[in-house]
Amino acid sequence: MKELILFGDSNTYGYDPRDFFGGRYPTEVRWTTHIKEALKDNYEVIEEGMNGRMLPELGYGYFTTTIQNLTKEDVFVMILGTNDILLTNHPDVEATLQKLDSILDYVNQNCLARFILIAPPYISASDSEMELYHDCSLQLNAGYMKLAKEHNINVIDAGKWNIEMGYDGVHFSIDGHKKFAESLLEVISGIL
Repeated sequence: MKELILFGDSNTYGYDPRDFFGGRYPTEVRWTTHIKEALKDNYEVIEEGMNGRMLPELGYGYFTTTIQNLTKEDVFVMILGTNDILLTNHPDVEATLQKLDSILDYVNQNCLARFILIAPPYISASDSEMELYHDCSLQLNAGYMKLAKEHNINVIDAGKWNIEMGYDGVHFSIDGHKKFAESLLEVISGIL
């Protein structure tokens, strides 16, 4: 069966922001489960979410190995970038976009599968400390759209979906997971 890989960070993993110990939302709540259920007749949907994941390095690793082993029938969906700006006191959007530029070069040279880049939902400016990260997430998504166009990569801007976040302004709420899945299915149907 054709594979559809969902490669992302804690929101792909299903991290529950109400649990400080890295717990997950129940399976039936996660957006990845909604995608899996909706596409089960056509794809084996593989969830590859990991807390803290950043844009991948291009040396030997899961990302490069997986990309090289996919067929033309497969789909690889990547939703990353939030942690690249969030996990630092001095976010550098330009450095993150340079890294993405290299990744998209690699994808164009090595990936037979359909590659779909998702610019992540914006970080919420829940307080003054988060305003910097919110502003960076806006810049990041604009850069994603530009780079994807330059590389002729399918891209989706999830920042425009107004996904409801948990109290931390970063992780999806239960309703956010549902809306993300619905919005993605609506857009992705025109790509698959």
